[in-house]
Amino acid sequence: MATVATEPSCPACSRYDFEEKLLERVLRNELVIETMLNEIRDTVKVIQEDRSKLEDSLNGLEKLKAEKEREIKDTLHDGLKNLSDSLELMARMQDEMETKVDAAIKTGKINISEAITDFALNVSMTVTNMKKENEILKDQLTIPSIYFHAHSPADLQPFLWSSCCISNCTGQCWSRL
Repeated sequence: MATVATEPSCPACSRYDFEEKLLERVLRNELVIETMLNEIRDTVKVIQEDRSKLEDSLNGLEKLKAEKEREIKDTLHDGLKNLSDSLELMARMQDEMETKVDAAIKTGKINISEAITDFALNVSMTVTNMKKENEILKDQLTIPSIYFHAHSPADLQPFLWSSCCISNCTGQCWSRL
């Protein structure tokens, strides 16, 4: 048996019609792919531009970060230097104050010692002078034998007692005629 194939008479089933449709489809797909390729290229350009801008921004930020870190480091270094200078100054001032206070205390002690010595000398001179004056007064002083006078109111004649008790502030009494 032999098989024979014949081309159908309808254009939808024709081999040329199929190839023509296939070719149209390939062309449409090629156009779509070409359009997509152009869009992808445009997108890649935009992405590359944005990437370049981002890299520039990142480099700028890194430079700014490095500069700020350097400024902070310098500021901290200066602050620590100022702090150490201040601490040294305060230590020197404290030493000077201690020296001045010690000198003032020593001077005060010397002045007080001199004042006490002068005072003691003045006191001893005053006591010596008072003793001399007291001796002079004792030599000039005579003890009276009459301690008081009493008169009679009628004739203004003095009263005479045969004895009298006189206290000399020692608790003893002595009498005198």
